Amino acid sequence: MSFKNILVPIDFSTRSYAALAAAADIANQFDSKITLLHIIDVPETQRPEYQLALDTVGNYENSKKEDIPAILYSMKETKRQLREATEKYPKITFDEKVVFDRVHRQIYTVVEGTDVDLIVMGSTGASGLGEVFIGSNTQKVVRNSSCPVLVIKDDEGNFNPRNIVFASDFSEMGGEAARLFPFFKTLYGSTLHLLNIVTPSTFEATPTTQKRMEDFVTDLKVDKADYTINIFNYYTEEEGILTFAEDNKADMILLGTHGRKGFSRFMMGSIAENVANHSEIPVFVFRQD
Repeated sequence: MSFKNILVPIDFSTRSYAALAAAADIANQFDSKITLLHIIDVPETQRPEYQLALDTVGNYENSKKEDIPAILYSMKETKRQLREATEKYPKITFDEKVVFDRVHRQIYTVVEGTDVDLIVMGSTGASGLGEVFIGSNTQKVVRNSSCPVLVIKDDEGNFNPRNIVFASDFSEMGGEAARLFPFFKTLYGSTLHLLNIVTPSTFEATPTTQKRMEDFVTDLKVDKADYTINIFNYYTEEEGILTFAEDNKADMILLGTHGRKGFSRFMMGSIAENVANHSEIPVFVFRQD
C-alpha cells in the first residue's frame, strides 16, 4: 500500500496546518506529492471576477494593499500564505490549487481529477462548529470519498498515533484497512488495539467473537507483542468506539467502510462519519471496494 498523491484542504486555520504536518509525515515516508487545496466559497456570479484576480495577481507582487483592488490583495495574500505553508517542508513536492466553489464538491472534483489516494483534513471534535472544513463537510467527505480519509483533530500538529484502535466486525472487508498498521508501526512504533463492539442488537457469544478476531489477526501477520484483542459491550457502536478510545488513551481510531454497497453491517447508520465528526482524536477511514 502506498500514498503517492495526498490532498490537504487548507483554510489557513491552525487545524488545517496540523493536517498539513501529518500529511508531511506520511509524504516523507512514501515519497508522496502533496496537493494543497484552498477553496474560497463565493457566489457563483462572482467567481469569474475572483478567477481573473487570481490569474493576474502575479503582476502586482510588489504592490501595497492600498494601491490595488481588495480582491487582488486577497488573492495576493492567499498566494503568500500557501507559499509560507509549503516552505516548511522543502523535501516535499507540492501542487497548489485555489478554486472558487463549495467545499465538499470541489474536494470530490480534485480527487477524481488528479489521482489523489489519500485526503488529510482538519476538523473539530464534538460539536463541529467554527471553521470551514468541519462538521457536515467532514461527514460528507468521509461518506462519499473514493479514497482513504485521515481526519486530524489536534491544533498543535502533534500527530503521533502510538496507540491505534481498529474498530471492526472483523469480517473480510476490514482487512485492507488493518493492513495500514505496518506503516504506522514503522513510522510511529504503534500498538494496534483490535476492537469489536457488542450492542444489544448485535449480541453473540464471546468465544465466537474471540475466534473471529484471532483468525483475523493471524491472517494479518502482526506480532503478538504489537496488538491486543478487545470485546467491548456498549449501547451503540459509535458510542462504544469513542468510549473505549477515551478510556484507553488512544491516539487514533482506524475504521473501514465498504465502497460499492455503502457501509458494511458494522458501519450501518453512518458510524464511520459520525465517529470522524465527534471524536477528539484523529480518525483514519479506509474505504474498501
